[in-house]
Amino acid sequence: MEEEVVLRDYLYSLRFYILFVSFLFMCAIVLGYIGLFNEVFSVSFEWIQELSENVKDLTGSYPLWISFTAFFIVIFLNNAFTCFLNIITGPLMGIFPLFSAMINGGLLGWVVHEEGLAVFGAIAPHGMFELPAYVLSVAIGLRVAREVLKRREERRLKMTVREGLWVYLALIVPLLIVAALIESALIVATLFLF
Repeated sequence: MEEEVVLRDYLYSLRFYILFVSFLFMCAIVLGYIGLFNEVFSVSFEWIQELSENVKDLTGSYPLWISFTAFFIVIFLNNAFTCFLNIITGPLMGIFPLFSAMINGGLLGWVVHEEGLAVFGAIAPHGMFELPAYVLSVAIGLRVAREVLKRREERRLKMTVREGLWVYLALIVPLLIVAALIESALIVATLFLF
């Protein structure tokens, strides 16, 4: 019971960071949608589509559960590593977490522009778990960055990083596991049904 109160208090203390990151992410979506990142994402998207075709060919020769497990591992590790980096690179003045939020939001906006609003429908099932985990990790990274800016005698950097990593393990990782399970199931279903 005490851990729940601590987690709730910690999340409450992050409320302004979470609002800022959410606003930044939404702005990046808009910038991606209006085409600001066209050159960056168009080449990457072509490569991803080609890779997707190769993966589809490859997964057809394996049992469904192997494909699901492989997708789950790759998706979970990618998202967990990104969220972990958002937190531990906070001492670098929050540059990586801010850059990460802009790139991911911009990519989402760009994909919606290219593929249409149906993208939100495809993202929603796993996104309701993945996006809060992602935003929370960026918010924690920014909190750590703010701690670095404090005067030396007021700084509690080790404790701030330790708290952030505790929340990473207690909340972010479980959210990412659920998101990866859902996303893997959707990908495998799409590959094998269509």
